Amino acid sequence: FFFKQKTAYEIVMCLEFRRVLFRSRAGTFALTQLAENEPILLDASLSADGTYSGICEAGTAGETLAFGESVYFKAADSRWWKTDADSATTSGGVKVAICVSSGTAGGALTVLLFGKIRADSLFPTMTVGASVFLSQTAGAITSTQPTGTDVVVRVAGFANTADELFWYPSPDYLTLN
Repeated sequence: FFFKQKTAYEIVMCLEFRRVLFRSRAGTFALTQLAENEPILLDASLSADGTYSGICEAGTAGETLAFGESVYFKAADSRWWKTDADSATTSGGVKVAICVSSGTAGGALTVLLFGKIRADSLFPTMTVGASVFLSQTAGAITSTQPTGTDVVVRVAGFANTADELFWYPSPDYLTLN
């Protein structure tokens, strides 16, 4: 192999590129480099109702939203709205997440993009290891694959326990005929 010799500037830029930006709860930013063989670990088991662990994103609510409701990002207004498997525009080829804070229309909101969430009263009783789907009820998830004409089937994640969901939405979906 032939490698071009790097200048000091190029080496520093390569190292900077490898850094990952983290935000603390206090809102301050710190650069942390993930070293080899050092994973990002999710909480082993969520201790109580209304808890989560994972990768989140801040955003703006398009309507009143509650902790544990599934949402999609509407590109037309850059806001988060409840998913509904009755339509591909609200649950098909769109970015989906799950609320980890409550919000009202136009208000700040935090959504979980990937990780674990526990919402005992909102989630159906789930079968450990089984797929969980976006529901035909707006903002809900279901343990039963949706059925019907023009209904979207999209896996939202998998059950870790009867109350805890591993939120890992598939980018793939299908619309039933």
